[in-house]
Amino acid sequence: METAALMIRKLRLCYQDTRIVDDFSLSLKPQELGCLLGPSGCGKSTLLRAIAGFQELLEGEIWLDNQLLSTPHQRVLPEHRGVGMVFQDIALFPHLTLADNIAFGLTGWPERQQTQRVNELLELIGLSGFDQRYPHELSGGQQQRVALARAMAPKPKLLLLDEPFSGLDTELRGRLASEVRTILKSDGICSLLVTHDQREAFDFADRIAVMHQGHICQFDTPFNLYHEPSSPFVAHFVGPGEMIEARVEGARSVSSPLGLLTNDKDLGFAPGSEVQLFLRPDDLIHDDDSDYTATLVGKHFRGAHHLYEVRLDHGVVLGCFAPSHHDHAIGERIGVSLDIEHLVVFPK
Repeated sequence: METAALMIRKLRLCYQDTRIVDDFSLSLKPQELGCLLGPSGCGKSTLLRAIAGFQELLEGEIWLDNQLLSTPHQRVLPEHRGVGMVFQDIALFPHLTLADNIAFGLTGWPERQQTQRVNELLELIGLSGFDQRYPHELSGGQQQRVALARAMAPKPKLLLLDEPFSGLDTELRGRLASEVRTILKSDGICSLLVTHDQREAFDFADRIAVMHQGHICQFDTPFNLYHEPSSPFVAHFVGPGEMIEARVEGARSVSSPLGLLTNDKDLGFAPGSEVQLFLRPDDLIHDDDSDYTATLVGKHFRGAHHLYEVRLDHGVVLGCFAPSHHDHAIGERIGVSLDIEHLVVFPK
């Protein structure tokens, strides 16, 4: 059985006399990339501070590589934990070269080993030959990669990333999250990212803990969070979708405004149960050849595709993806068809 790198057990945290995190447990495997995903105020950053050693515990334990780091009665100092951090504020030293910035945390290493580690990391982040440049000579994305390399330089047991891409534009954030994932996987460092951005979490993490009001709602792979959410909150938070009323007809089927729909496994509800069926825009596709039509009531251009909002004859409005060259007008009747392999159903 594989030993966990990071183990958090029944954590309870308070901030200014307000309970922020309650009964929180989570573990990460060696070299695994995890993520805390949730809205502002759900306790993500407070948790990160506790793991780093800057936040006292009311209850619970934090372990790293079989070493007890924190309990309510004892706490290993932050500088002795073997934990690195990358913050929202990149905070590179403007008067130091990239090489000196990266080597800042290598005090005590022999000079030859420092140079070797710096060159190794510059190559890993795609900035070989930039060692004598200064931070102001780099783009925002390049500066963020240097900040990552600086945190990785001492080879920490765990790397914490506190919304490190929040100051970048949306497209760069997604690309950089994927790049950082590749870099950390190459160096074999277990990491935990905090973000409120679902796309960023999906691009980065092996497993994601969706948080709400200090609790984990679901800790799972990006695929399972999207296709098999455990609650309506998780379903809505990780991607767009709408709830429609349905009725369970059999172990694997429901009747709905879209007709009789069949699931790939038992739904877990008794026949006759009134339920909520959650549908994402990729469950309903624009199809000019379909006999089933709906009224286009909204459209959002997304580049490669449109996100249409269509009203079914029963009055239900759902999202629907369409290729961008299918440019229909608001009020037009368009053909739609279902592309559902797995039903997401919740109690009513």
